[in-house]
This record gives sequence, C-alpha cells and structure tokens, in this order.
Amino acid sequence: MNALGSYLLQMACWLAGFWLVYAAFLRNETFFKLNRWFLLTGLAVSVLMPLFPVNYRAEAATANFSAISTVLRYSQVTEISTEKSVNYWLLAYILGVSVFAFRFIWQTFRLRKMRKHAENELSGLAKIYRLDTDTAPFSFFRNIYVSKKLSGDAELKAVIAHEKVHIEERHWADLLLLEMVRAVQWFNPLLIFYKKAILQNHEYLADTGTLQKGVSARTYKAILANQMLGMPVLQIANGFTLFNPNKRITMMNKNRTSSKKRMKLLWALPVAALIMTAFAEPVYELANAASGNEIIEGKTITVKGKVTDENGEPLPGTSIIIAGTHRGTLSDANGKFELEGVLPENEIVFSFVGYKSVQIKASKNIDVQLERKTMVMKAVTEEVAPPPPPTPLVKSINSGEMSSNLSVILGEKVGNSPLVILDKKEYKGKINDIDPNTIAEVSVLKDVSATVTYGKKGENGVVIITSKDKIKSRDEEVFVVVEDMPLFVGGKPALNSYLAKATAGSKDKTPVHRLYVTGVIFDIFMLPE
Repeated sequence: MNALGSYLLQMACWLAGFWLVYAAFLRNETFFKLNRWFLLTGLAVSVLMPLFPVNYRAEAATANFSAISTVLRYSQVTEISTEKSVNYWLLAYILGVSVFAFRFIWQTFRLRKMRKHAENELSGLAKIYRLDTDTAPFSFFRNIYVSKKLSGDAELKAVIAHEKVHIEERHWADLLLLEMVRAVQWFNPLLIFYKKAILQNHEYLADTGTLQKGVSARTYKAILANQMLGMPVLQIANGFTLFNPNKRITMMNKNRTSSKKRMKLLWALPVAALIMTAFAEPVYELANAASGNEIIEGKTITVKGKVTDENGEPLPGTSIIIAGTHRGTLSDANGKFELEGVLPENEIVFSFVGYKSVQIKASKNIDVQLERKTMVMKAVTEEVAPPPPPTPLVKSINSGEMSSNLSVILGEKVGNSPLVILDKKEYKGKINDIDPNTIAEVSVLKDVSATVTYGKKGENGVVIITSKDKIKSRDEEVFVVVEDMPLFVGGKPALNSYLAKATAGSKDKTPVHRLYVTGVIFDIFMLPE
C-alpha cells in the first residue's frame, strides 16, 4: 500500500505541475495544437515518471550505514505486519476505481442503445446518426450524433464540419487517455479542471478547423450562439456546445499569438525539476569506499529468488548484499527478493539474525535455505573483582607448596574424612594418590563455609583441587548459555533461614566464603568461637 500511495502522490504532483503551467502561461494563447500536446504530455508523464524514480548518491559513514540498514529492515517488517490486517484505505480506493470504470462502460452502452433507434448515413469516414431526442451535437470515435430537430442545411453542415474535425484529429483518443487517468486519480479534484482544459482546447481546434474548411465565420458564430441552449452531451464525447460559445468566439477573433511566446513552455522545466528532486531516492555510498563499493556499470543480470529457513518457511527482511559492496535489498513478506545490477562474477551474501550467513555465486535464480546457528560464549577468565583475602578458615595452596601428604592441610578440626573435589567433581580415591605435579591450585573450606557450599558432605571439611589441564582448557572452553542457575538446597527461603541462624547474636561477622552467582555476591559469615 505504501508503494501505491507513493505512486498516486507523485502522479498527482505531475498533473498539478503541468496544469499550473498551462493555466498560468498557455490557456489564453492561440497555439492550440501545441497546447493539446502539452496537456497530453502531462497525462503521459504523470503515469510513467513515478515508475522510474530518480536516484542520487549520498555518502554515509560505515556506522551510519548500518543504522540506515536497520531502519530499512524495521520499516519493511512494520509494513509486513500491517499487511496481515484489512486495509480499508485500499478497499476504498479500489471501490472508487471500479465506480469510474463502470461509469465509462455504462456510457458506452448508452451510446450503442441510442444508435439502435437512430437513422444513420455515411459521410466520408464518419457515420452520422440522427436522434429523436433534443441532444446537442457531439461525436465519439468515428460517429457523429445530431438531433433531428436541428433545422437548416447551413446549420447542419457547420455542425457536421465541426464534428469531423474532432474525428480527423482523433480527439477521442485524448478522451480515452483522460478517462483512464481519471479512474486512477478519481479522488483528485484537479482532474475536473484538467479535463476542462483538454476539452476546451479541443473546441478551439475544431472551431479553427471548421473555418479553414470554408464555413463562413459570421454564420458559424451565429450557429454557436443559437446552440448555447442545447442539451448537455455525454461526458466522454466532444460536443459542439460543450463550452461557453462567447469564449470560443473571442478566441476566433483574437490575433494569432507570436511564435516567441511559445517559449513559455519552458516554464515546465523548473516545475519538472522540482518534482523530480522532491521524489528523488538516495543511493548510499560508504565514505572512503573502495572501487568495489561503487556502482558498477556494464553487462549485468537481475537476481531473483526466495529465502526460507530449514523448515521451508519464508524469512522476510533477510539482508541480500553483493559481496564486497554495500548494494543490496531485503526479502519481502513471502521471502522473495529481486536484486538488479549484478555482475555474473559477483557473489551474493544472505544474512538473517540468528541464522548462518550464506555466500553464493550470482545467477538469475537463487533459492536459499538458511540454517539456525547456536549462540555460544567463551568463558571469561579474568576476575570480575579481586578475590577477598584468605580468612583463617580458607587457605589456597599452589602446586609448589603441595606436600606428599595432602591430609595435613585440614588440621585437627577437619577430621579424617574430608570431601575431596577434583576439577569440580567428587573424588572417591585417596588424596595421596593424586600426583602433586598435576595440581595447579588447592583450596580448603572448613566449618560453616564447607557445609553452606556442600551440605553434610562438607562437615569434615572440603579440599578443592584444580588440575593444570583444567586451568589450560578453561580458556578455550565454549559453552551454551545455561538455562538453570545454581540454587541453594531448599531454595531462597532455606538460604535466608540458614543465614539468619548462623549470624544471630554475632557482632563480629567475618566473611569466610564468597560466592559469585550471575553477578550477585553472597558473603557467608562465620560465628566467632
């Protein structure tokens, strides 16, 4: 709908521009043929120019270009989502076009009905129909319609000569083009004045041609005055008395316009330039771009295709870029795309958030299926914050201080059966069986710090051993973001209850162990002995 709205707006501006130049500079001049072609050019340009937008190059920094691409993607996704609902504006527009089309068809059938009950005769290339009604004389295609009540041979000859000029100069073709434009622009009130300008100029041309055929100017002007009270003619036809005869008589008496005044047509140039500038579309060029980013001229192809996911569902808004350049497009609501100006040796890159990008050599038809990619993160080895200093109940030992008998680390308070954690897993063997040369670090937890972390298993203390191989592989570890975060046994209420009991009545609360969980620091306190 946005594309249709833009087309109709540009079309209305072109019509307004040509009509304003005609109304301001040309309508009172006597070069009627030139005026006719000027108005017809306005109709043709209004239909065709919006189909060929003017582009201009705009320089953008790399970062800004990414922002522009994001805006374009967001705009397209917004348009895609709104297309799913009923567009009442579009329905109203289609209804208006249908009404005008039906009106034209109805008037055509009305002419056929009138011909069935009319007498006819052939006069040169034209066919004359004599009607019983009081319809004013008019013509359409190669048919002339006059009332039987039209009296006098002189009057009849003048009227027929006038209508033959309309037929010979094919004014009916102008009317057909005008009616098609009116059907498309049925909502535009300017078309009323534009149609009047075209029909009025037709009458000036027919009047001039009639006098050139030898009809007396005095007789012809008198007939025009007598026909002023004639009945209206069909709106899709040229009529003898369609416009004010006084104005037509004035134009017949007017001296011919100097050929120098034809230069007034040049006023259309700045108007056209203004409209083209107003609707020009930017083509963004990266600042300091290499030659590969410039628009390529030469023999190119148009690449068409469709982008889907692994299930065959369309991926609207997929970025399709010519490799090595910033030129590209986005897929539509159905995943389809069309990219022009591609060299056969180019490669096309297809990218969509959450999917693996694909690069394919250019061809006229490309159907691409993108696969989802797993989002991974590397473990951060740097400390978020420096660790707290060792407390009397927590001790770290490096491999250099490791003795052959690791059980001495726990001392008397820990007991004879400490819990051993080797590389984050419970170790069932004997501590002495572990080769000290493979150990990178050892940490010891006692009392509350051990039981808070490991429960009853930590009552006799905990020895946490990290091997050198584990330290080395930790920098290279790749993991998928976890969904379930670690929790205290019994959940948050149990943790709060335990801490309340552990710290009740204590003034000297010394943190014995600190836990880092998703950025939140929990300090475990030890009651003084």
